[in-house]
Amino acid sequence: MTLHRSALALAAVSALACGKSPAPSPTPPAPAPQAVAAPIPAAPPSAPAPAVAVAVAGDGLRVTSFERSLLDPLLEDLRKGVRPVDDKALGLCSSSGKDCTEFLGAAPGELPAGKYVVKADLKVPRLGDKGTWTVAFEVKCTTTTSGTTTTTSTNVYNRTFEVSHSTQERGYRLMPLYAIESPSKGGSRRCDYTITAPHPDGARVHSGSWSVPQAT
Repeated sequence: MTLHRSALALAAVSALACGKSPAPSPTPPAPAPQAVAAPIPAAPPSAPAPAVAVAVAGDGLRVTSFERSLLDPLLEDLRKGVRPVDDKALGLCSSSGKDCTEFLGAAPGELPAGKYVVKADLKVPRLGDKGTWTVAFEVKCTTTTSGTTTTTSTNVYNRTFEVSHSTQERGYRLMPLYAIESPSKGGSRRCDYTITAPHPDGARVHSGSWSVPQAT
């Protein structure tokens, strides 16, 4: 009787256990949304720096500052035209052939016995094609012959020379422009000469003179 009751009690406990629903598991809280960093906009590509331009007055040409740095020395040289290299560049020299042994100046007066030449040492601009620069040389001499009678005559010599830029320290040399011998067998002579050099603002004229006595 006692065994039967125990069995009934066990069956009742089992029924209660089987009929009770298990407690639902707690739902974990949803994770907090993470803040998304805003994308950093890429910097726009820098535009290339524009060339520095300088207007050259009068012709509408525009050049960069670099080009200007190269052109300015050439323009300065061009504006000076053809000119003597120094204060001993134009005039007479005593000469022993092709060399200038002593520079006597542009107008040395009456020349003692000896041989002389007229010479020119010139700076010529680095710009310009062949034939751009020419120099004109002219000599006008008055000769007086004394004897039983006195006669006077005048003669003119002129010539044009093409010149160009030279890297030599003496520049472009024209020598001899004219050969002179003192005294003169043909009579006393008084000579005036000019050397005309081209220049952008007009020709530059350099002048001088000399004289020689009549040979006895």
